[in-house]
Formats: sequence, structure tokens, C-alpha cells
Amino acid sequence: MIAEGIAVLLEYAIYLAPGLVLFGLWFGLTPRSQTGLRILILVLAFVLMRDVMTPLQMWRLNGNLQIGFLANPFVLAMLGGSSLMLVALIPRGLPDLWRLVVLFKGNRLAGPVVGIVVGCLIGFPLRLSQGADPAATADYWTWLPGMAMLAYGANALEEVLVRGFLQGYLEQHASALRAALLSALTFSALHAFLALSVTQLGWPILLFTLVEGVACGLVRMRYGVVASTATHGTAILLIAVPMVGA
Repeated sequence: MIAEGIAVLLEYAIYLAPGLVLFGLWFGLTPRSQTGLRILILVLAFVLMRDVMTPLQMWRLNGNLQIGFLANPFVLAMLGGSSLMLVALIPRGLPDLWRLVVLFKGNRLAGPVVGIVVGCLIGFPLRLSQGADPAATADYWTWLPGMAMLAYGANALEEVLVRGFLQGYLEQHASALRAALLSALTFSALHAFLALSVTQLGWPILLFTLVEGVACGLVRMRYGVVASTATHGTAILLIAVPMVGA
């Protein structure tokens, strides 16, 4: 499992490298005063990292929005863990952008709890409508910890970029509610290529990500990025299944 997982991760890194080099050069040459553009570059780089997993068959979507992830939990855990490492490096590497991130607002315990509840409200209806029981899949329980690491780790990085950097930046130029809605629309729009080209599943993905984006944006507005990460990660974890035969 580990040897196979290392091969998958190496293929992913090699495939991704040329695009990340271009994004790195673009970001490095952009003046620090251009905060909005720098945030956009980072968000687009994340979209690239996410979407190239599809042609590499590391995940897939079907028409009822069930997300199948690679059945190798080592790969999932490594992807989630590396995302958390990137988050940990941001305060030192990008201190000006990190100042935009509001990790907590209000009660630090209530925020994540609310985030999990909202994530369940998004994910459970979809899971029930899909009809299948993911737990009936062979090795589901050994796969689940790696999937949880990916769901919360990778989405922590995405939430820092979208609800931390972007929403925090927009709050300097608009009301908190408008910033939350703009971050939601941006989040959904950033799935357009995935919905209309990579997978060709169309409007259901855009509708789901818009609902999820609005929920995460409002949770972030009230409780901070840690809470919105709990919302995002929980929703994805609930609709994820191992890719059979992967």
C-alpha cells in the first residue's frame, strides 16, 4: 500500500510541477502591493492542484454528486497532511496575507461544533439520496482515517485561501455579509472548469458548491476559518466513498 502510494504521489507531483512552476513565477513577480491579484494566483494554483487529480484517477464524481476517492488511505493521508503543512508555513512565508485570516470569532468551541452541524446538514441529505451505503464497501473503515485527513486537511488549505485570504480581503472593501456572498460565488465559480470540462457533470456541481460556499462563508463570517473548515470537511467526508477497484 505504501509503495503503491508513493508511486501515485510521485506521478502526481511530476504531472503538477510545470503548472506550479508557472504559478510560482507569476506570484513571485507580482508586486506585494497587488494583494487581490496575489490571492487570486494562490487560489488558482490550488484549483490546479485539485483538478489535475481527475485525469490521474485519484478521485471521480458521478451524477448524484457522490465523490469517489482513491482507495489507498496512505495517499489520502499524505495529501491531507501536506496541505496542513502548507497552512502551517503560511504565517512565516506570507505574513501580510496571513493577517487577513480570522481563525476564530466568538466562542472557540462553539464555532467548530456549529461548523460540523452545518456540514452534516449539507452532507447527510446527499448521502441519503445517493442510496448506497459506503460503509458496506470493503476496507471502508481502514480507508476512513486517511479520507478524514484529506477532507479536513486539504479543505483547511482551501478555506484559508478562500475564506481566509479572499473573504478577509473583501471585508476591507465591503460589508461582512457581502464579502461572505462574494467568497461563495467565487468558490462556486472556481468549480466551473471541473463541472463543465473536466467531468462534464454541469450544473449539479455548481449548485452544490454554491450552497456549500454560502454555508462556509456565513460560518466564517460568524465563527472564523476553523469553523468553516469544519463545515467544508464534514460535508465532503459524508459524501465520499472509496473508488472501487482503485
